Amino acid sequence: MGYSIIKTVASSLAVWVLSTGIASASDYEKNLNMRAAIPSAKAAQSLLTDVCVEGDKVVAVGDWGHILISLDNGESWNQANVPVQNLLTAVDFVGTQHGWAVGHEGVILHSSDGGNNWQLQYANPHRVLSDEEMDQLTDDQFAKLPQAGSPLLDVWFRDENTGFAVGAYGMFLGTQDAGKTWVDVSSRIENIDGWHLNAIEANGDGVVYIAGEKGILFRSDDGGDNWITLTSPYGGSYFGAMTGAGNDDIYVFGLQGNSFKSSDRGATWVRSKSKNTNGLMDGVVIGSKSVVMVGNSGVILTSKDGGLNFSMQITPSRESILAIERLANGKLILVGQGGVQLAAPDLK
Repeated sequence: MGYSIIKTVASSLAVWVLSTGIASASDYEKNLNMRAAIPSAKAAQSLLTDVCVEGDKVVAVGDWGHILISLDNGESWNQANVPVQNLLTAVDFVGTQHGWAVGHEGVILHSSDGGNNWQLQYANPHRVLSDEEMDQLTDDQFAKLPQAGSPLLDVWFRDENTGFAVGAYGMFLGTQDAGKTWVDVSSRIENIDGWHLNAIEANGDGVVYIAGEKGILFRSDDGGDNWITLTSPYGGSYFGAMTGAGNDDIYVFGLQGNSFKSSDRGATWVRSKSKNTNGLMDGVVIGSKSVVMVGNSGVILTSKDGGLNFSMQITPSRESILAIERLANGKLILVGQGGVQLAAPDLK
């Protein structure tokens, strides 16, 4: 999941024009800074934005192109070989070998060896167009000018071949060949104003959700091929979404601590109750009733009734917590401005 600092992106009048809407990394490398991520002994204490747990493997991504791998439940970390230094915002794995990470400048990276080595698959870097090039833009290409140089904010794969990435200014990309090519699939959803798409989340039954700016919500019941627009209970920005213990459960949360739960795939919503007013960035469901959400200013919310009521605590550092997952050993891993934190859930 991304976070509010990342999601506040500035518009830039630049674009890479593609007549086909399909691209590979080689099309972009001459406009993208291809300096490799620098090994750092302090990478696990630096800004990390997302974490993925797949069996015993834990992978975290963050600033300066850092991708970290742990095989001992987050106790120790090895830094991966990454070809860029862009701020990375999200990571997703299918099994323990194939993973994808996304970030600023629209970069999409892929690993086929468990996260040790990464290759650039796609990017949408800033490029200033000449007056002649501007005059040749179609209306659709002109509308997508702010996307160039802006971040992708989340990524999800339903299998080793089919996946989606979402981001700022309505970026919505899809692949059916494991990322060898990425296609603009934004026409599948109703987002003509190009609001930021901040999160994509799915349950085990192939029900997928997208949450974003201005309270926009979408749902797909067929793994991302077709989408419907949901009626949102809130007009502000959602920074994250997570599916719940029930097959029809979905949580959305974001700006100023607003959080909502639906038990019918987004047909109706109930507002969660808490004293929190900090932005919520991510969450995890533990068992049938326990929910933990995290966010800005070090906020940690805990619910024992399925996410209807939350108690609140603030970490002493007040550093933003941007992602949370449950480890194979039952502990929780939290990442954010202070790097990696490990905790034992207290949900009795």
